[in-house]
Amino acid sequence: MAKPEVIALGEALIDITPRLPGGNIVATGEMYMSASGAPAIVAAALAKLGTATGFIGKVGADFFGYHLKDALDVLGVDTAGLAFDKDHNTGLAFVNWDERGNAQYLFYRKPSADTMLATTDINPEYIAQAKVLHFGSLMLATEPSGEATRFALQVARENKLILSYDINLRLAGWRDEATARAGVSYPLDFATIVKVNRQELAFLTGVDDPAEGTAKLWRENYGLVIVTLDKDGCYYRTANANGKVAGFEAKSVDTVGAGDGFIAGVLDMLNRGRFAFGDEALIRKACLQGNAVGSLAVSRQGAIPSLPARPKVERLFRTRII
Repeated sequence: MAKPEVIALGEALIDITPRLPGGNIVATGEMYMSASGAPAIVAAALAKLGTATGFIGKVGADFFGYHLKDALDVLGVDTAGLAFDKDHNTGLAFVNWDERGNAQYLFYRKPSADTMLATTDINPEYIAQAKVLHFGSLMLATEPSGEATRFALQVARENKLILSYDINLRLAGWRDEATARAGVSYPLDFATIVKVNRQELAFLTGVDDPAEGTAKLWRENYGLVIVTLDKDGCYYRTANANGKVAGFEAKSVDTVGAGDGFIAGVLDMLNRGRFAFGDEALIRKACLQGNAVGSLAVSRQGAIPSLPARPKVERLFRTRII
C-alpha cells in the first residue's frame, strides 16, 4: 500500500438511520446501519477518488469496530493508525430528519471508544510522512481525544503538513455553547484550509453571508476558506480571489456525509494541483469537483456506501465548464 498523502484524524462511528430516507426513526421503527464518522467518510471518499489515504482514530473491539475497519480496508484506506479499545464500545449516531430534510443527531458517545483516543495511540512518524492532515472539531469536545488531537496537530505543524479543518459543528457533543465556541475556534489560528456551512459561519462570525463572513473569518495562515451552500454549491475565498461555484442538480435521498464527500473532492483536486492556492482556476476546479462528489453522495442511502468513485465523478464534472 502506498504511503498516505492525506491522513484523516477523528471519529469513526456507526450511523443508525431510518430505513426510509427522510423518515422518522421512532415512527418507522425500521433502521439502517452504515459506517460513518466525518473523518472516516473523508478518508473513504478520498480513497475512492484515487488519493492515497490513511486514518487515525479509535473504535471498540466489537463487531461495529471491526465492521468500520473492514469498510475502510476494502476501499484501500490505510488503517495502520486505527486503534481498538477493549473497554469502550464503538460510538453510535442515531439520525432523524426534520421537516426540511436536515439531519438531526443523537450521539451515544459518553464515553465511546473514539473519545478515548490517547496520545499514546498516535505515531508521530505516521503523520510526518503525509502531506495533509484532515480533522474536525468533534474530537476536541472530549478527553482524552481532545489532547490526542492537539498532539497530532502539533506534530503536523512541526512537520509542515497542510492542515485541513472541517468545522463540522455538533453542539450536542459539547458541554455548552461557550465551550464549543472556544474549542472550535482553537484550530483556526493555524489551519491551512477551513470548511464551514452557513450555520457554522454565523456561529463563528455572527454573519451568515458567505462574502462578508469569510472576510471576517480570514486569517493570514489560511490558503483557502470554503462555505458550503447545499444545492447552491459553494463560496470560496483565498488570499487573492473569491467567488461562487454553482452546484449540480441532485435527487436528495440521504444528506449524511455530503459535506464530507465535498471536502474530499476538494482535497483530491488540490493535491493533484500541488495545493497552488494562488491558482484560482485550480481552486474553482477543486470546488466544482467537491460539488460533484457531494451531489452524487446524496443520491443513495448510507454515508460511506453512497460515495462515488472517480469515473462517475469525472463524468459529472465534464458536464460543466467553469
